[in-house]
Amino acid sequence: MKNAVRIILISLFTVISVCSLAQAPASAVVATDAWVKAPIPGRYMTAGFVTLQNPSQQDRQLVSVSAPWAGLIEIHTHLHEDGVMKMRQLMQLPIPAGETVTLSPGGLHLMIFKLNLPLVEPLPLTLCFDDGTCTNIDANLRQKDF
Repeated sequence: MKNAVRIILISLFTVISVCSLAQAPASAVVATDAWVKAPIPGRYMTAGFVTLQNPSQQDRQLVSVSAPWAGLIEIHTHLHEDGVMKMRQLMQLPIPAGETVTLSPGGLHLMIFKLNLPLVEPLPLTLCFDDGTCTNIDANLRQKDF
């Protein structure tokens, strides 16, 4: 009888442990404060911003962003070269373990092209990471940089 109870308890513990692991996301990146700058009238491009927190012990990379209301979204950085500010596309954005990376005006940002106007909130975004996981978030629309 004791062996049967022991086997049942071990089996139950194993099932619970496996189910818990299966539900844990492989990418621990948390995306917050997402917003998109309202486009200039007559333009079909704008910029987006978000805060990415990686509380895990593994480095992550943001590798792509997509949205049903945009034809193309690129990850960009600003560089100062010879006194001129230039934007450059990044193929991936590192999000170090235990760190927060903020995309904000004048720095890292999302360049959003081929907008399907007018933009209507909420603006859904899909962020995909190097481990194959994707996170769906909603962005707000802002008229100005705050």
